[in-house]
Amino acid sequence: MEIKKAILHIIDREAGSLICSQAELDLKEYAVKQYLDSVLKRLEKAEYKTGILQEGSDLSNVLTNGDLDFIDKSSEIAQMIFDSLSISEDAPSGDLLVFEGEEMNGVPKFGLVKFNYKPSYTHHVTYLDDKMQNNIILNKTIFPSTTQRIEECCLIDLENFDLDFVEKKYSFEGQKRLFFSERLLQVDPKPTVSENLKIIKKAVKEVAGKYNEEEYVSMSQTQQAVFESIEEEGIISKEKIAEAVFETNESAKKEYFEIIEQTKFSEEIPSNVPKYEKKYSKQKFKLTNGIELSIPADVFKDPELVEFINNPDGTISVMIKNVEQIVSKF
Repeated sequence: MEIKKAILHIIDREAGSLICSQAELDLKEYAVKQYLDSVLKRLEKAEYKTGILQEGSDLSNVLTNGDLDFIDKSSEIAQMIFDSLSISEDAPSGDLLVFEGEEMNGVPKFGLVKFNYKPSYTHHVTYLDDKMQNNIILNKTIFPSTTQRIEECCLIDLENFDLDFVEKKYSFEGQKRLFFSERLLQVDPKPTVSENLKIIKKAVKEVAGKYNEEEYVSMSQTQQAVFESIEEEGIISKEKIAEAVFETNESAKKEYFEIIEQTKFSEEIPSNVPKYEKKYSKQKFKLTNGIELSIPADVFKDPELVEFINNPDGTISVMIKNVEQIVSKF
């Protein structure tokens, strides 16, 4: 993505004030460019919830208002966010980056990124009885580092109003609420990839445990099926997982699907499919004797290379076969 326009507004909850910039950021300025480049890299790695911005919503009305220019739209949105956060008991102060961008395929995007302040110590020069003193102070308005993950953001596709967002929970009137989906966007989002996998793992564990399946077996089969479905189809296929774990046990499959249907599970991977393909391409095991194994997916499914053996005394042996060379990673 390329950022075309950007502006920064200050949401100071401690002072109870919103300071809206009246001018855009200079995208050619070194510090601005460096930090925004880091923001784009972190946005690429973020794990998003997805949804659709409803026509007629407050945010939609601002974005589609032809009488407002970019700066006016950003200020209106900043005011909406400030008003909503002002009644929270624990939402932090921060700066709101608002930008217009364009994807590589030409799709226009409107972005919101909230930089929650991170307190940090620094020096401060003062004078004490006409003597200069270098002191240590706590600066409470430091931006997150250029490598720290984005905690709160929202990307809006300006062609179809599809949403990708990362959010946090804050306390509102004594209840923890998700800020973006419940307070600002007012959407019922699809789960993130990690949340979908938690749903899958919980369902598999519950059903496999009922049918006395070894947990390490069912979990490794689940991961293998997840990897293969992402690699082949770019989705998390619940059917492929059912076939891999429960095979011909139709009763177990039925119970597994019933559990899944009671959740908000979605097979879709909205973005960055290669990231998840890489993440689940290796099976990782930790044995009770302290040995840890990391096995590539293609090796794991080949019994000529690795085999898990159930011994008569209830222990498990792991046999690694046909190794031509061993290299120390010291």
